[in-house]
Amino acid sequence: MLSHVYHLTWGVEPHSQQRRDKAMKFARSRLANRWHAGGLSQILFILPIALVLLATASLAFAQGGASAAPVDYRDVPYVGSRNVIWILAEVHLLFGGFVLGVPVFAWICDVIGTLTKEERYNKLANDFIGLTLAAFEMTAMLGATFLLFLLALYPKVVNYMTGIFWPTYYVYVMLFGASMVILYLYWSGFQTMKNRKGLHLFIGFLLNLIAVGVMLVPNAWATFQASPVVLPGGMGALEKAWAAMNNPTWGPVNIHRFISNIVLGGFLVGAYSGVRYLGARTQEEREHYDWMGYIGNFIGMFGLLTLPFAGYWLMREVYMYNQQMGITLMGGFLSWLFIIQAVLIGILFLGANYYFWLGLAYRTEGAERYMKPILILLTALLSCFMVWLTPHSLVASIAEARAMGGAHHPLLGLLGVMSAKMTVVNLMILISFVSFLMYWRAGSKPTASWAKVANVLIVILFFVVIVGVIVIGVWGYFVPAIVRINVFSVTQVLAVLTVLLTVTPLVGFMLKGAKSTSKMTFGVMPVRSQLGLIVNAVTIVFTMSLMGYARSASRVHWHIYGVLEDTSPYAFSPALGHAGAMAALATFLFFALVGIILWITISASRSSAFSTQYFFLAPFIFWATTLTGKPVEPSSGPSGQVVEQPKFIGKVAGTICGVLLLFIWISNSVPQMQSLPPKKVAFDVSNLNTKADLVDAGKKLFFGKAQCALCHSLEHTESPRCPVMKGRGAKRTREYILESMMHPKAVIYKQYETAGPGKFYPAQMPVINKPPIGLSDTEMLAVVSFIQSLGGKVTVEPSELKALVAGTGKLIPETATEEATTEEATTETATTEATATEGNGDGN
Repeated sequence: MLSHVYHLTWGVEPHSQQRRDKAMKFARSRLANRWHAGGLSQILFILPIALVLLATASLAFAQGGASAAPVDYRDVPYVGSRNVIWILAEVHLLFGGFVLGVPVFAWICDVIGTLTKEERYNKLANDFIGLTLAAFEMTAMLGATFLLFLLALYPKVVNYMTGIFWPTYYVYVMLFGASMVILYLYWSGFQTMKNRKGLHLFIGFLLNLIAVGVMLVPNAWATFQASPVVLPGGMGALEKAWAAMNNPTWGPVNIHRFISNIVLGGFLVGAYSGVRYLGARTQEEREHYDWMGYIGNFIGMFGLLTLPFAGYWLMREVYMYNQQMGITLMGGFLSWLFIIQAVLIGILFLGANYYFWLGLAYRTEGAERYMKPILILLTALLSCFMVWLTPHSLVASIAEARAMGGAHHPLLGLLGVMSAKMTVVNLMILISFVSFLMYWRAGSKPTASWAKVANVLIVILFFVVIVGVIVIGVWGYFVPAIVRINVFSVTQVLAVLTVLLTVTPLVGFMLKGAKSTSKMTFGVMPVRSQLGLIVNAVTIVFTMSLMGYARSASRVHWHIYGVLEDTSPYAFSPALGHAGAMAALATFLFFALVGIILWITISASRSSAFSTQYFFLAPFIFWATTLTGKPVEPSSGPSGQVVEQPKFIGKVAGTICGVLLLFIWISNSVPQMQSLPPKKVAFDVSNLNTKADLVDAGKKLFFGKAQCALCHSLEHTESPRCPVMKGRGAKRTREYILESMMHPKAVIYKQYETAGPGKFYPAQMPVINKPPIGLSDTEMLAVVSFIQSLGGKVTVEPSELKALVAGTGKLIPETATEEATTEEATTETATTEATATEGNGDGN
C-alpha cells in the first residue's frame, strides 16, 4: 500500500530494496504528517454527513420499531420516503451511467489513438479512465446508501423481489467487483503496457463487456416491475430468476440504456472540456480542451442519432406487452411528458448542431461558404422541431373547444399524431447527420479516383430516403394504426439506418489519405460554444432523470405491474410539475457531486506533494489538509505567455441553474394531472333491480375500473386501436363477449394481429378478470349487459348477479350450450369477413 503511495507521489517504481525502504519511510512520514494536520478536517466533513444519514434512517425505523409485527412501509417525516428513494435512485443511476458510458468513450479513443499513432487520443482515454475511478467510488457509496434506505423504507418490495432474484445478487456482486479490478488494471496499463498495446486494448474491451453485465442485471430487476411474466410454482431458484430476468422489455431497455450511457458519457466529456477550456491557464490547455470538446460532442451526437430508434423499439415492445400501459404512457396522463421529452431532445439536437456550426465558423478557414447551407439546415431543423412538440389533443376551455370544433385543433391537430412525429424525428436525424458530415469533411479533399461517384451516390441516397420518409409519413394518415406502427414506422427507421450505416464508412474511406485544403485551428472557440456543451450535458442528465419517472409512473399504483400493489400513502403518480422539480434536483445534485470530485482531484493533482487524480477519497483527504496552503501559480504556455483566466465558475453555475429553472418552468406549464389509485369500492348488486340499473353499472365499469374505453370506442373512428363497440350487442352473445374478456386471444381479427413471431407473454388486451384490472364475475356480467345494450338485446338479468353473490349461480348458464354452438359458426364467418376486410373496426 505504501509502495503504491510512493508510486502515486513520484510517478516511478522503486526498483531496489534500498530505494523501496527509503520510499516506505518517506511515505509513512508524509501520511502521518497529513493525518495530524488534516484529521480534524476529515472528521468535521464526514461526521455531519454520517449523522444526517443515520438520523434520517432512525426516523424511518422509529415508525415500525414499536411493533414486533412485520412492516410493509416506513416513512421519512417532512420529506417523504418516496422522495428520498427517488433522489437516491436517480443520482445513483446517473453515476452508474457515467461509469458505464465513459469507459466506452475512453476505449474508443484508445483504439483510435493506437491505430492512428496519435498520442493525444491515448492521453484523453487515460484521463477519463482515471476520472471514472473517482466516480466509481461515488457510485458505490450512493448504491450502498440507496440499498440501506430501500431496505428500511420499502421492506415489502425488497422481500418480494429478493424471493425471485436472490441468485442474481451474487452475480451482480461478482461482476461489480470484477469491473473494479479490471478498471484499475486498464488504468494502470496506460503506463505499464505501452509496449503491449494489444493486451491493454483487450483489457479495455473486457472492462466494457463486464460493465454491460453490471448494467444487465439491475435492468432485469427494474423491467420485471413493469413487465412481469408468469412464474409457475415448482420452478428452481435459478430457473425462476432467469424467467423473471428474461421479461418482454428487458432487451429493448438494455439497448436503450446502453446507447443512453454512451450519449451521456460523450456529452459529459464535452461539458468537462468546456469547463476546463473556460478555466484554461495557457493557450496549450485551451487547444487541448477545445479538441476534447469536439471529440465529446462527436461521440454524444453520434449516439444521439441512434437513440430514437432504441426508444421506438422499447415503446413498441411496451404496446405489445400491454397496450393499456402503452396508452397510459403515450395517450394517458403521461402524454404531456412526451411533449416535454420532445422539447428536451430537440434542445440536444439543436445544441449539438450549433456546436458543429460554430466549429465550422471559428476553426476552419473560408467558413463563409458554409453559412448558407447552415441556414438551410437550421430552418429545416426548427421546422421539424416545432412539429415534434405539437400536441395532438389540447386542454382548452369550453369556448376554445367550441371555436376549434373539439379537443383537436383543425390544423395543428394533424401534426400531433404519431405519423407526423415519426416522420420529423427521422428527418431531424438526417439533418443532424448532414451537419456532422459537413464538419467531418471540412478542410479535406478526397483524392480517391472513385470519390466523385461516391459523392453522387451519397446525394442520391439522401434524396431517395428523405422523399421516402415524407411519403410514408403522409401515407400513414390513411392506414390503420397497426399498419402505421408495425410496417410504416419500421420502414422509416430502416431507411434512415441504411443511410447512417452506409454513408459513414464510405466517407471514412474517402477521407483516408485526403488532401488538406485548410487548417483546423483549435483553441479559438467562443465562450458560448463551451456553455452550449454544458447545456447539452444538463439536458441529457435531466432527460434521463425525467424518463426514470416515466418508467415508474407507467406502473401507476403497482410496485410490480398487476402483481404487487402499492398500498403506501404514495401509491399515486405525481403530476409533471413535481416530477420536473425532482428531476431537476437529482440533476443539480449529480453535477454538484461531479463538480466536487473534479475540483478536489484537479486541485490535488496540481500539487507536487500529491499527484494522483484518480481516486476521490485520497485527493479529498489531501485537499482537506491543505486548505490553508499557498495557491498554485498559473503555468505558462509554450510561448511563455500566461493566458488570462476568466472568472468562469459563475457562468458555469449560472448556466446549469438557469437551464434547470427553465425545465422546471416547462414542467409546470403543461396540464398537471395525477394518477390516483382506484377507490376500493365494493360492487354492490343489491341496488341492481332492473336491466337499466345493470346497464348503467356496466357503463360506469366500462369507462372506469375495467378501462375498456382506453382502447375500445363506441363509434367508428378512422384508425381504431381495437374493435368498435357500436352494434356489438346485436352481433355477439354474452358467452362470446365473456370469452373475449377472459381469453382475449381466442379470436383475433386479422387487422389487429401483431406481425412477427408469436410472443410468450400476454396479448395486447389484458385478461379482464385478472390483475391489473381484476373484474369480478358480477362486474363482468354488468359490462356484458352494457355492451349488449349497444344495438342489441340485454339478456343478463339482475337476479343472475345476486345468485352469483349468494353462490347459487353460474357465470355461463348451462342453457347457453345451443347459443354457444351457433356462436361458433358466427365466429368462423366473422373471422373470414375480417380477413378480407381492413380497417372496418370489427373484431373480437
